[in-house]
Amino acid sequence: MIYGYLRVSSDEQDVNSQKQGVEAFAKEHGWTIDEYISDEGVSGGKDPDKRNLGPLLKKLKNNDVLIAAEISRLGRDLYMVMDILHFCMERGCVIHTVKDRFTLGDDIQSKVLAFAFGLAAEIERQMIRQRTREGLRLRMKMGVLLGRPIGSPNSLEAQKYGEWKDKLKQMVEWQMGPRQIANVIGCDRNTVNRLVERWGYDELWKYRANYAKNEKEYRAKHRVPTYKDEPYKIVPLDRKKTITCIEAGLTLPQIAEQMPEFSYEQVYDTVLCDSELNTLYRQHAQKKLVKKK
Repeated sequence: MIYGYLRVSSDEQDVNSQKQGVEAFAKEHGWTIDEYISDEGVSGGKDPDKRNLGPLLKKLKNNDVLIAAEISRLGRDLYMVMDILHFCMERGCVIHTVKDRFTLGDDIQSKVLAFAFGLAAEIERQMIRQRTREGLRLRMKMGVLLGRPIGSPNSLEAQKYGEWKDKLKQMVEWQMGPRQIANVIGCDRNTVNRLVERWGYDELWKYRANYAKNEKEYRAKHRVPTYKDEPYKIVPLDRKKTITCIEAGLTLPQIAEQMPEFSYEQVYDTVLCDSELNTLYRQHAQKKLVKKK
């Protein structure tokens, strides 16, 4: 089977010019197009399964031929194009592009070309990653806490176990152990510990102290932030002074100036990883910083 694939990204464009090019290419090779598949007014950034291209790819068989006006008609994203090429190679079908004059099948030339596309895609990924990292570091330097709030009440976990909120408090007040509570709720004991912290019951619970300490140590030593390659740098900030500064509406750069014994990154990471300081900061200076944007 020989298929012709046509795609235009806006309704103002016409697929006829592409169709003429595909037909001329097929005639040049002595082929006849058995079926045309078109996506009109559809962006190339849309997943193939959400276009007519998806069903076409799934019915391709060994020795089938797919002709497109150019490789960008398959997709605008290099990763997407690579996935499509890989899929077609596995099926044993060949892709031809009219304008680019690419022939992509299960041969050395096609594999070299696919490798070139893959290398280009990897370079693009690295550039995107670098730009993202730079953007996150800029936000971090401004004093914006990255990520979502610790223990966000709208998290999936909080929603799932929300009906246990009052009962959990009662079990905490009774000083039931984490495993006992986990058996009652029907979850993991680590989930119990997170819920206790999220709903602010940790001060009532004698089992919570060691877990909180170990959790912060784990975050400091093992978790790697999105804006750098090293683990968090947690330091023993003067808690009372830090809370006073936050409630006064100071941003993290201003708070760091009040604590010259620590670097800005240490102050930032400590506030970021501490659930109480994180939540408090988001209620004060964070709101002002976000509004400025």
